[in-house]
Amino acid sequence: MLRMGDPILVREWSLDQFHRHVLELEKQGYLTRLETYSITPEMHPETGEITHLYSIELILPEPDRP
Repeated sequence: MLRMGDPILVREWSLDQFHRHVLELEKQGYLTRLETYSITPEMHPETGEITHLYSIELILPEPDRP
């Protein structure tokens, strides 16, 4: 179970899927940790092609306490 503040790692082979996934999480209140953004050339496990893996961490901020 995720606690507030636990990071979520988004990793996608498709840039379009990556952006959709990140945007959906941002709509839910998650914040991107831009320093964790990376594009890595790797071999796609399903096709064997050399392609790019896009990844970034997002966190759900702690609620403000009075």
